[in-house]
Amino acid sequence: METITLNKQQQRRGEILAKLCAKEISKDDAQRLLGLSRRQVNRIVKDFKANGLKSLVHGNSGRIPANKTDAVCQEKILDLAGEDGKYHGFNICHTTDLLLEMEGISIGRSTLDRILRKHNIIKANKRGRILRRGRSMRERASQEGSLVQIDGSSHDWLCGRGAKMTLIGGIDDGTSTVVSLLFRPTEDQAGYLMLLRSMAIDYGLPESLYHDKHTILRSPKEAAIEDELAGREPQSQFQRVISELGIVSVPAHSPQAKGRIERLWQTLQDRLIKEMTLSGIKNIDEANIFLPGFIARFNARFACNPSNPEDAWVAIESDMDIDYYFSTSESRVVRQDHTIKWYSRIYQILYDKEHIVRSGERVYVHNTPEGRLYIYSGKRRLQYKEVQVSKPASEIKRTQREAKPPDPDAQARRRAWLFQGNAA
Repeated sequence: METITLNKQQQRRGEILAKLCAKEISKDDAQRLLGLSRRQVNRIVKDFKANGLKSLVHGNSGRIPANKTDAVCQEKILDLAGEDGKYHGFNICHTTDLLLEMEGISIGRSTLDRILRKHNIIKANKRGRILRRGRSMRERASQEGSLVQIDGSSHDWLCGRGAKMTLIGGIDDGTSTVVSLLFRPTEDQAGYLMLLRSMAIDYGLPESLYHDKHTILRSPKEAAIEDELAGREPQSQFQRVISELGIVSVPAHSPQAKGRIERLWQTLQDRLIKEMTLSGIKNIDEANIFLPGFIARFNARFACNPSNPEDAWVAIESDMDIDYYFSTSESRVVRQDHTIKWYSRIYQILYDKEHIVRSGERVYVHNTPEGRLYIYSGKRRLQYKEVQVSKPASEIKRTQREAKPPDPDAQARRRAWLFQGNAA
């Protein structure tokens, strides 16, 4: 004899249908009690008369769902995400991505969340209500390359396995595409020039850059009288570079204004740190080698389509002198012997019959982020060589005296003499 188990709702429905079949209540009463239409009442009454109480139980009751996660698969997931697993402490979305990419396990985010909560591997985050200052939402840029946000984030990216580093990066405002990332020991001028150069080579030049008021990106100096008369504003080296490239500089007045890249740092300080830990990254060189593959996977996961499909990137010319534009520049005056002095070094400008540089003419020394030096007259690169200048005899003797270690006996005699003089 078959046993049928009914819950309270099914028992109540069975009682109503039994009374309806016994004509103790009308169909109108049954329709009202069941909360169903007349057509549905007729259907379930017909099924109840044919199959009895069995009709009240859903056909899928007791069956194993076709999409249920396999027990072996669940065990593997629990081992990977458990306390001793390599994905322990990763957030649900990140774990879902890594299980698919690294382990070949395809599982839904909500299913993974349910499994991990069931086994107390993760717990719900209880956050209180945070009162924030009201701000209006700024719409995304409509085109890719129209606005790129750049910034630097100083953090313990290696979790104590190496020195503290700064991650310098840029993200496209219209698509959330990470256009470039690189690690530097500190947030420095060379890092931003390398970032801009990498962006120009891989994508092109953006219409505008959105950044904070760091002195590398925006000069804090006040305009001198000569600058005011000429209509010029003081510029940092980075400002000069983007001005020559035709890129508009847009300074943000608060971190919240450039929220897209600030949220990127929050995401990277979770995902990137954990993936570098998995890969055993221990220094800045290994970290920079790791970044390109991470950026490709990150963009495939999070980048979105812009509202305007036509991008705004300005492609650089194939014959563009990269070293001229993406470098610092300082002017020097050519001396009578056709040399220039640059930070205690003397450089001889070599003769070029196609472009003769005369004494008194102003040339420009460009220094790339890697430390390569080039001398330009206008935009024409000049040939030069470093001149070794012999030091005067007096300077050599002074250097030798400074390099000579102190005589401890002489110091003792001097102290004795001073003591005798004080005693007298």
